Amino acid sequence: MSILVFAVIVLVVAALIAWAVQKLPLPSPFGQIIQALILIIAAVVIAQRAGLF
Repeated sequence: MSILVFAVIVLVVAALIAWAVQKLPLPSPFGQIIQALILIIAAVVIAQRAGLF
C-alpha cells in the first residue's frame, strides 16, 4: 500500500475519532486534549510507516 494512501486512511480515521470525541459530553479542556492526542498519534503512525523513526 502506498504511503499516501496509508496517510489518507489514517487521517480519515483520526478525524472520525476526533469528531466522535467532540460529540461526547466531556468538559472543554479534556475533549480538546484528547483530540490533540489523537492527531499526534496519527502523525506518529504515519511517520513510522514512512520510516522516519
